[in-house]
Amino acid sequence: MLKKINGKYYDWSSIDISIDGLLIEPQEVTYDDELEKEQVYGLGNKPRGYGTGNYKPNLKMSFLREDYEELVNYCKSKGISFYKLVIDKIVVSYADDGESTIVDTITKITPTKRSGGGKQGDKNMLVDIEFIVFGEIVMNGVKPI
Repeated sequence: MLKKINGKYYDWSSIDISIDGLLIEPQEVTYDDELEKEQVYGLGNKPRGYGTGNYKPNLKMSFLREDYEELVNYCKSKGISFYKLVIDKIVVSYADDGESTIVDTITKITPTKRSGGGKQGDKNMLVDIEFIVFGEIVMNGVKPI
């Protein structure tokens, strides 16, 4: 891929988020993952290799209160409580005219924490939701492990 000089780079307007068929639009999405690694030692004081531990994916999203209520209504329609909700797949796509589309897929998520509120002068109300991911985060077609 050629380096851009004075060109347009991906920004928030480049992102499209699909949440398991729900018609809601997050205001923010943040995801990360890690694989624990640690040196393995034998004789002497230099590592002779490494071992791996657990894979840890994470996801956080912020919604306008109105979109959060759509998520609550979805739970009501399915007859499940909020913390029993399991979303099979979230797709985050990055696309600009003339550029290839980058697709990140996050599978098997369930909420673990939510927070909301407001203060004088706010122009909108947000609800932040943290999720555990018990699937994986595949970034642009590359599996994590």
